[in-house]
Amino acid sequence: MLESFNHWLIFNVALVLLLVFDLLVLTRKSHEVGMKEAAWLTVFWTLVAGVVGVWVYTTGNSQQGLEYVTGYVAERALSIDNLFVFIVIFGYFNLPKNYQAKGLLFGIVGALIARAVFIAIGVAVITAFSWFLFILGAFLIYTAYKLAFTGEQEVDPSQNITVRLFRKFMPVSTEYDGTKFFTKMNGVRAVTPFLLVVLVLGTTDVVFAIDSIPTVFGITDDPFIVWSSNAMAVLGMRPLFFLLVGMVKLFRYLQYGLALILGFVGVKMIVEEAFHDFHVFGELGDIYLSLVIIIGILGGSVLMSMILPNNEEDEGTHASSTSTGSGV
Repeated sequence: MLESFNHWLIFNVALVLLLVFDLLVLTRKSHEVGMKEAAWLTVFWTLVAGVVGVWVYTTGNSQQGLEYVTGYVAERALSIDNLFVFIVIFGYFNLPKNYQAKGLLFGIVGALIARAVFIAIGVAVITAFSWFLFILGAFLIYTAYKLAFTGEQEVDPSQNITVRLFRKFMPVSTEYDGTKFFTKMNGVRAVTPFLLVVLVLGTTDVVFAIDSIPTVFGITDDPFIVWSSNAMAVLGMRPLFFLLVGMVKLFRYLQYGLALILGFVGVKMIVEEAFHDFHVFGELGDIYLSLVIIIGILGGSVLMSMILPNNEEDEGTHASSTSTGSGV
């Protein structure tokens, strides 16, 4: 079982080394990340997550290994939706493409800190009050409803509390100075837009953690599995962002798939807490079932996006051709 201090120490040391490797090697030079590089990096981080999964399976047991994979897949799916918000943030601040990789890396560090805090709080609360799982389950179902029927809330980085505070108490430069956080403006120390980008990413990650952490608790109550699956999913977010930018059309129906995943996990959490001895195929079989359902929903949403027509795009094309025809 992965319960000893040594297991936590080994994983967290490895996590820090991976972050240092990402900072000093993969993003040492500011450059624009192309689709080919993003694809290779996505494969690399997925393989790293796979190695961790094998370690969990061999050092722990088959149930922990399966819970890790299920939690990782669910978190990776939810991270895709989060990356759409990053696109909005980068667009608002006009972040140059060659600075985006490093900006995302700092954002990933913020995401890890936010998730560590929420996992610690979640474990403490659930241990003391098991009925809290009913609240988390209901929250996931409510989030699923909002995502499916009301869509995503518009993100306005200018209203971010951190941005407003900095602009109120410190001069803010309108020009980037590489990836520096501070610069000189008219002889005065000023905040750069790059620091604002990092801070907005960090505070936005707090909101993401509120949605994602209950999802993993709906899959497992093992703190080590919750943390390791979250951390590995977050590490793979950076290259996935650049793939997403180039493949955005594949995810038109993603929000409905994510809503189904959140709703399924919420119902599962409530049922398992209400009926402790209830199993469809047994304790281990139910984890396999959850994994198949989550992967099926995610794959189905991408497949639908590929085979179903984009009515909005078709209407835009038709309107454009009509306008062109009438002008000739």
